[in-house]
Amino acid sequence: MSEQRTYVLGGETRKRTLFTGVSARQLAVLGVYLAVWVLALLVSQSLLVLVVGLVVLLAGIVLARRRTALGESWFGKVVTRITFTASSSEAPEYVPGETLPPEVGGVRVLAYAPPSAPQAPMAIIHHRNEARRSWGLGHLTATFEIQGTGDGMLPIRTVNTQGLLFERLLGGLASAEIPVDQLDISTRILPVHPAAYQEHMAGLVVPTAPARLRASMDELASYAAGNAEEYRSFATIRIPLQALQATAPGGPMDLEEVCEETFQVVGEVVRRVGVAGYGLRAVLGPRRLGALVRHLHDPDHSMDDLDGIDTFADGFNRLRYRGRDAARIEGTVRDWYHAVAHLPRDAWPADAVGARWMEHLVTQISPATIRTVTAQFRLVPKVRAREIAKVGLTYDTATKRNAAKRQQVSTGVTEASMSASQRTLRDLLRPVVGGVYPSVRVMVSAPEARQVAAARKLITGSAEDGGITRLDWQTYEHHKALITCMPMARGVRA
Repeated sequence: MSEQRTYVLGGETRKRTLFTGVSARQLAVLGVYLAVWVLALLVSQSLLVLVVGLVVLLAGIVLARRRTALGESWFGKVVTRITFTASSSEAPEYVPGETLPPEVGGVRVLAYAPPSAPQAPMAIIHHRNEARRSWGLGHLTATFEIQGTGDGMLPIRTVNTQGLLFERLLGGLASAEIPVDQLDISTRILPVHPAAYQEHMAGLVVPTAPARLRASMDELASYAAGNAEEYRSFATIRIPLQALQATAPGGPMDLEEVCEETFQVVGEVVRRVGVAGYGLRAVLGPRRLGALVRHLHDPDHSMDDLDGIDTFADGFNRLRYRGRDAARIEGTVRDWYHAVAHLPRDAWPADAVGARWMEHLVTQISPATIRTVTAQFRLVPKVRAREIAKVGLTYDTATKRNAAKRQQVSTGVTEASMSASQRTLRDLLRPVVGGVYPSVRVMVSAPEARQVAAARKLITGSAEDGGITRLDWQTYEHHKALITCMPMARGVRA
């Protein structure tokens, strides 16, 4: 019997900054404020301006450093709540069919089919860089459906092999020679109707089976029918346009050449995913991708139902309303409520875990609940990952030495961060290893608000069973957080 392969995931307990607890944005705001304050003092020569400026400065520092019970910015949460309260939750946020949700930003939908298979086009979504308002600095995404490797009790050797193959998949994709900087793996879990499950189980019994065996199978099917679930998995890759052009042979590419090169990159990723044990079911075209997006908003529509879908943007053809604990979508048959949770890095298990440590969120929810579990992996080439880890270790070492000089009692946070950096540097010495910055998100859906509340409790309890200390439910912002669970590779930064 092989020894269980384990992983240590915890350690990223806080963001590292040059000045402890102060972000670059806060430093910029502070610099602008000091400049304005000094200018006002020079012009007015007033003691009142001096006193008021000091009071505002101290108040700003207190508000910036204040944290909630979950360690989040208290001031940021207050701003979010005020913004939500000021907006009407009864008014739709956009006009379906005319505009897309604001967080989607600028997108262009491209369909490319190779000459060998013109009847099966692949959807390529060109996302604009919203910070620079530039299409040239944007990125491309493509989605394909994969077949999972199966659940249930597996031999330890098989589990270890799956974990090792997935490690190599991420490490290979993180290579600077492959223009892919993010891979998302999403699993959609849907309850199966009890009658359909019992019919399926009855079909597995051969006609010549003994009567006692047939009765036993029927009894087993009746017990499990209420919790039977269907699993569908999808992978989405993110390709920076500049990286695609830099790694492609020749000079600048036109639109047709960009599509051809993207098709080649997707083909290479599909090949690597297949080597890792995940078989390809289909590469999604514009209609199938739009049907998947519509299904995620309105589960009454099957993800394979193409009626009313002509392109990707048609998937957003639903009125959406804000909510404190869930976003409400006006569906074709009935309304649906969706709540999104993010698994913060400081909530990941700090102890060693197995390769299937997330199965509590995927397969061990009872009763059956409609949900989507998305694991996002931002891929960073080895050289850059090594520099990031080195800078982080330098900050942590300086923090630890300053604490020792002041004779401060350690909380263990700095030591855990140092351990994570040291482990990253050590791992990067191995072949086929690159930098990977993961993020996990869960979306639950139900036709009633109270059912969503019950589903959230189930998800939270199951996460705790898996060693996850907390989930960050996107209170007041579920309508925005939906974009991170769509096949668009959004929401992760290295």
